[in-house]
Order: sequence, then C-alpha cells, then structure tokens
Amino acid sequence: MKTRVWPFAAASAAACALGFALAALLPADARPAALYGVAAASVGAAGALAALVLFAGKGVNSLLAGFSVGFLVRAALVAAGLIASGARGNLALIYAAAFFTLYAATQSIEVLFVHRSSQGATT
Repeated sequence: MKTRVWPFAAASAAACALGFALAALLPADARPAALYGVAAASVGAAGALAALVLFAGKGVNSLLAGFSVGFLVRAALVAAGLIASGARGNLALIYAAAFFTLYAATQSIEVLFVHRSSQGATT
C-alpha cells in the first residue's frame, strides 16, 4: 500500500507559512533577507518532498537518491537566494538563520514521510 503524501505536504506547507509569518514580524531592515531565506527554503522543501515521493518505496538506493536530489536542490537554492537577496554582513546571517531553521523543520517532516512509507502505512 502506498503512503498518502498530502498530510506531509500539508505539514510542510504549514511550516513554510509559519516561517513567512514569523519573517514578516521582523524589523523592516531584517525582513527582506528573512523573507528571501524562507522563500528559498520553501521552494527547496517542495522539491525535496517531490523527490522523496518519486523515489520512495523503490529500495534503499532510490531513497538515497531522493535525499540527494533534495539536498542538491536546497544547496542551489541557498546560494541563489542569498545572491538574489543581496544580503551582506548580519543580514546574510539572518538569511541563513531563516533558511536553515525552515530547512530543519521541513527535513523532519520528510524523514517522517520516509519512516511512514517504509512501514507501508496508508495514512
């Protein structure tokens, strides 16, 4: 039986929405860098979950490929977002903090998806 993806996608989307809401509450000078970080991490989360869904259930090597694709997508996005935001100095740290905080949250959701799909559960 195949694991349903929508609960994990919804949880990831909720984490991203919370990230945007928290970034919007930051002071005006820090807000753009944080929003760029959250946006890049959100796109990366969508790509990483899609890669895992594509490769899950096809063996350990496929699962490793799914995580690798997700990592490479995020690696490209962290650099592209940092360049696009133009953040320098402390603003670059704010960008990195926003990106990697959301990365950790969505990565946890992806690990839960893999765990659930390895058990053959339907929810």
